[in-house]
Amino acid sequence: MAKAKIDANRGDLFEAFFAAAVAARYVKRVSKKTSKKVPTIESSDVDAVLTEMLKSGYKKDVNDVGSAVFDNVSVTLQIPKKATAFLKKKANWRRVEDLKNGAIRFVNGDSKVTSQSRSLSENEKDDVIRVVAAGTADQKGTKADVKVEIESKDKRYKNADYSLKVSGGEQFHQVSGLGFDKFVKIFGEMGLDVKESEAVYEIKLTEFFDDEVYTKKYASRDDAEESGGGVNLKASAKVVYSQAQQKLEGGLNQSLEAEASDLKKKFADYIVFGLSRNVETEVVKFVSERDVRSFIVNKDFKELLLNTRYTTELTKAAAPTIKIYRADESGKKLAGKENFIMQIRYKLEVASATSNGIKQYKFYPRHYMEAQAGMFTVSDQ
Repeated sequence: MAKAKIDANRGDLFEAFFAAAVAARYVKRVSKKTSKKVPTIESSDVDAVLTEMLKSGYKKDVNDVGSAVFDNVSVTLQIPKKATAFLKKKANWRRVEDLKNGAIRFVNGDSKVTSQSRSLSENEKDDVIRVVAAGTADQKGTKADVKVEIESKDKRYKNADYSLKVSGGEQFHQVSGLGFDKFVKIFGEMGLDVKESEAVYEIKLTEFFDDEVYTKKYASRDDAEESGGGVNLKASAKVVYSQAQQKLEGGLNQSLEAEASDLKKKFADYIVFGLSRNVETEVVKFVSERDVRSFIVNKDFKELLLNTRYTTELTKAAAPTIKIYRADESGKKLAGKENFIMQIRYKLEVASATSNGIKQYKFYPRHYMEAQAGMFTVSDQ
């Protein structure tokens, strides 16, 4: 069943529920050190944390088990205004209960959070646990939507970075704008030189557009679409994508007995950087309230990428997309969505802008890097 439309981004809402569920895990503790299991996080636990988060931030002192020593748990939340306004009306929570249930399912099933929470509750040290949900903050050098930062006199606990995604939000990197330099950037970052196709690309553009394509504007969106310029831009982009796909195929679909090619190494580096900015990060994807997947981006993940054979396809659609799949030992594509790793997708929009009170439209391309189901099973191979 399709989800009812809401005036907020589901990814932003999942971030809030996820942060509240993680904080609840550090607050809700065993009653005795001999207890075999930590208590389960319930919906009411998340509601209690989220309610305070939306006021002035959540702060709570909670005793260590059997001790007068207490830990301080706090949560700060910075999400877009629409998401905040949506959550401030508690009646809305029922409309996205699947997101809350998914966050709870993840936290209850995550051994790392559970183990760390229990250790902090039993060490009889005054620990400080900060959960930071800062999707709108300027976080240079990280891809984390939610961070857990711990200060303790007991030992050095490992902080955690979580990058959150919901279905339809598979993107982990993009390059936007007109100009061949954008192709050079998106493909060059992964070790591909596509400059050989620049001459053909530019010829296809100049044969169609009577004005400079990069600055040409239209009076309406319909005028832009009816001009045929979009068709020309997509066809021109396909020239570049075709060259990129051929080079990717050559570098990624090599025998595993051979040393990884330079292109494959750069490709693996690029994925790791795009997903984590080279900081160990757990990528968590909400598929449904009963299906929340995750994988950790680290050195081991990179090694798995390097020790996998891939094959590529260029779609026949007007707007080009390069799809990357796992391949068997002979280089043939493996069937099933769990072997679809990622795609590089060209999307052409007709964007609007107002100048001197006049609204005008122009073509605006984007290049999306999108993780697919297979990325979440790399560690299972």
